[in-house]
Amino acid sequence: MNSLLAIVFGIMFGIIMQRVGAMEYKNIIKTLRLIDLTVAKFMFLSVGVSAVGVFSLRTMGLVTLDIIKFNYFGVMIGGLIFGVGFAISGYCPGTCIGAWVEGKKDAAFVFLGGLAGVLVYTLVQEGILIHIGRFDMGELMLGDFIPLNTLAVGALYSITIGIIVYVVDTIELKNKEKETAALGQEPDI
Repeated sequence: MNSLLAIVFGIMFGIIMQRVGAMEYKNIIKTLRLIDLTVAKFMFLSVGVSAVGVFSLRTMGLVTLDIIKFNYFGVMIGGLIFGVGFAISGYCPGTCIGAWVEGKKDAAFVFLGGLAGVLVYTLVQEGILIHIGRFDMGELMLGDFIPLNTLAVGALYSITIGIIVYVVDTIELKNKEKETAALGQEPDI
């Protein structure tokens, strides 16, 4: 039953990603260049909604979360590699699979490149961990720093994301209105 639910929610999420344009290279580049933040707002809202769901399930004891040890050096290096790959290809792992399903051949190469990267990391992981292990800060969660229960932390996190998306959307709309006014056109709302 859990696998069936995962498939259903995955398909629904994929449909929403496709409708938002999150699997289009031009839209990703517009987001990275801060020209059109539709994809970024979608990602933020996805994380916010997911946080409420995951923290609710954890609070009810229906799921346990495996916490990965926080290593700030590893996060910086991994983030840099991910960011460069994202900017070059225009895909993250989820959008890559969705674009491949849509029939975009470049996404297949990005996916295979990601698998190759995972393979290389797996092969050299033991040697790397010896050197970066000193940066290990243990298992940390946002709730460790905020004296609230898990569900309240998830709700607070989601509300904060919602406010950020609302503010960004408002600024984006005002900028579009200014641009159209400067061009002497009617606003396209």
